[in-house]
Amino acid sequence: MERPLVSVIIPNYNYARFLSQRIDSVLGQTYENLEVIILDDKSTDDSRSVIESYREDPRVTHILYNETNSGSTFKQWQKGFELARGSFIWIAEADDYAAPTLVEKLMENMAEDADIKVGFVNSYWVAPDRQFINSDYTISEEKHIYDGKEFVCEHLLKENYIYNASMAIFRKDVIADIGLEYMSFRSCGDKLFWRNAAIQGKVLYVCEPLNFFRIHQAKVTTNSIASGLLFNEENRLYHLNVVDGFIDANNNAEVIRYFLKYIKSTKKGFQSKAIYKQVKKMWKDERPHRYPHLHLYFRPRKYLHLLRNSDFYSTKFS
Repeated sequence: MERPLVSVIIPNYNYARFLSQRIDSVLGQTYENLEVIILDDKSTDDSRSVIESYREDPRVTHILYNETNSGSTFKQWQKGFELARGSFIWIAEADDYAAPTLVEKLMENMAEDADIKVGFVNSYWVAPDRQFINSDYTISEEKHIYDGKEFVCEHLLKENYIYNASMAIFRKDVIADIGLEYMSFRSCGDKLFWRNAAIQGKVLYVCEPLNFFRIHQAKVTTNSIASGLLFNEENRLYHLNVVDGFIDANNNAEVIRYFLKYIKSTKKGFQSKAIYKQVKKMWKDERPHRYPHLHLYFRPRKYLHLLRNSDFYSTKFS
């Protein structure tokens, strides 16, 4: 019996120096039923010549070059989803690479349980020259299966456990109910994407580090901290999570403390003191200590938000 097809989307922008290692690590997977979709977002380096060297491989089903830069990796994801034929999707970021058994280890669980919507592995962090940043992992083949909503509440309200798309595979059928709002983010769209995918079923975590997450100055996360974008978008996600009921009076203070500590720990990474002060104030202002009844604090926030986004409000008060 043929195993399910996995569509591998490789979005690239100016990562020619890493691209061969990335594509080779995809084509070298022990799980063989793959199609590879390579999307280049108008790179200005030597990416095209690297990509073209793989054109004759029958597993490479699509190679697309944007005529103008999209400005968003999430727009590239969406383009890849529309091309994907597989029932499972792996977004293999162009600057990362994988152990040969990454797909095999996830699919041996996901293919057998239709309720598992997202699966992800552990990651080594590596420098551009492949030197390990965190080489002290204990190799483990343990796995955990979470209820999706439980996973969101435990692992996606503060830190993002699926911090690198390259570490995860998901079922294509979740896309219809994820929505397109994640595409309007520049930094945190993945966190919203994984949230909306996870709540549709179960989440599998394979503890073994089979992904190699590359850390370098060109990383979106590094730049978004410097500009304050990361914390502004996290604040936008915070409000979505309040509206959708994931954050309430029971966990609100914990979430806010987390981000205030995060902001403080990255103080030296901001472009200016003004940006640092702006994001710190924004998050401090979320503290509901001035409200004597926290449960009454969240209810009007939720319904005011819904009212402002309703047709009634736009018709009567615009």
